[in-house]
Amino acid sequence: MSPAVLCIPDLEIAPDGASAGVWPPGAVMQRWLDNEGRLVATGGRLRGRWWMHWRGLATFWFTEDGAVTAEPAKGATDAELRDIFVRGVLPTVMLARGFEALHASAIIEPSGVVGLCANSGTGKSTISVALAASGAGHFADDTLLYRVSGDRPVASKLPFPIRVDAFARAALGELPTEAANATMPSEAPIHRIYHLVRDEQLDPNRPAFASLPVSARFEVLLTHAHPFDMGDEDRRRAFIEHLMTLARNVEVCECRFAPDLAALPSLAESLRDHAAKI
Repeated sequence: MSPAVLCIPDLEIAPDGASAGVWPPGAVMQRWLDNEGRLVATGGRLRGRWWMHWRGLATFWFTEDGAVTAEPAKGATDAELRDIFVRGVLPTVMLARGFEALHASAIIEPSGVVGLCANSGTGKSTISVALAASGAGHFADDTLLYRVSGDRPVASKLPFPIRVDAFARAALGELPTEAANATMPSEAPIHRIYHLVRDEQLDPNRPAFASLPVSARFEVLLTHAHPFDMGDEDRRRAFIEHLMTLARNVEVCECRFAPDLAALPSLAESLRDHAAKI
């Protein structure tokens, strides 16, 4: 299935206690881990529907269209369910509906969407907020959703909370609001993707940029891609084909930088200047 347009599904919450919240409802086909390698969710397919189970919280059910249903564990609040739906469930639902995704933050500029990939803990979320504070549109925090239209990778904007710790907030000053993000386009072509790498030997105010050859792009993108292991063989083949299209048609650059909160505005300026180059 190839998605034509972005359609964010509604979340319908079943009565409290509808799910035991302890065991998954069927054979596990996919597992999700947190940054420390701990299991946070499992998923599978049962009687024509996909499920995603968050132990102690809820089981979420979805199909190729329509709303997502949450069967909450006893005591789970609506606020908790809606938070994990946006942050953890919605990206997987969109994968089931034919979109692809990278574990990446992103901004939007006149040239298009600029993605930021990095290993966990590198600071891509903080850097994306710094870019937004410098005047760029904040397009994604942790998941960059995209679809392929012909040979053109098009990014699609998912709702997301703005996350930044107190130290980064102090370094950046006034931050963009979620209301401001709501005014930007919901879809735009992907202009460039940066692979962020920490390098303590660099001057914090002088990040180093290098364009990766096409032969190296696919490997980098695959490392940060969201797979959908609950799909059939055709879906898995499409995942690889779409990732190859992304690698062929979008420049991927390495950005090496020395982490320094005081230099965040300078790093943001350097990134935006580089991203503006054709």
